[in-house]
Amino acid sequence: MRSMSSGASNVKTMLLIAACIAVISGCLAWIYFTQFAPPEANAALHQGIGQVMAEETSKLLEHKGRVMIVTMETSKAPELNIQLAAFEKTLKKLGSVTIERKFTLETDDKPKYRTGAGLSGRRYLRIVQKSAEAQAIVSFVGVPDLTSDEIAKFEKMPHFVAEVRSVDKLKSLFDKKAIQVAIVSRFEFPAPGTKRPRTPREWFDNRFQIVTATNVASLP
Repeated sequence: MRSMSSGASNVKTMLLIAACIAVISGCLAWIYFTQFAPPEANAALHQGIGQVMAEETSKLLEHKGRVMIVTMETSKAPELNIQLAAFEKTLKKLGSVTIERKFTLETDDKPKYRTGAGLSGRRYLRIVQKSAEAQAIVSFVGVPDLTSDEIAKFEKMPHFVAEVRSVDKLKSLFDKKAIQVAIVSRFEFPAPGTKRPRTPREWFDNRFQIVTATNVASLP
């Protein structure tokens, strides 16, 4: 009897240990995926961003010319791979706009550099100086906070299209004619179109919108 009782006790202990291990493993997995793992990109949304940026760039250049892309290391921003692929694919379909080169920012893993944010005026000036043959700069990493002195250093101001996380600098840049198109998070509601987006363009219209000189005054 004692042997049976001892065996049952051992089984209960083992089951309890197994249950505790399962709970701990579950907690560790939850912590990783909610706190440390990179968020899964909404592929359709980011395809839509890339498509619209290509459409607006091609329209701005009347469907011909050269552009320079400003991007960053995509290991820290996996959504950039989706946006860039959609941008290049769409651009090829729209006319004769070609990509002269890509300028990849060296971020040194600094958290301030991310999609739609992190471009200084000094760095933007250097980028423009290196892209004399480009009619437009297309930035996936935001806009610079250009001073009047920095703008005065431009021999020729290229067209500028940018995906922008914060709209704080936009009105000033549009006033200085330093930007022509900005892709920003939606600030006008309700969003046009379906409430249940499926296509890349539907996702774009639901979450983002286009800002130009004609509607910049409506920015919050």
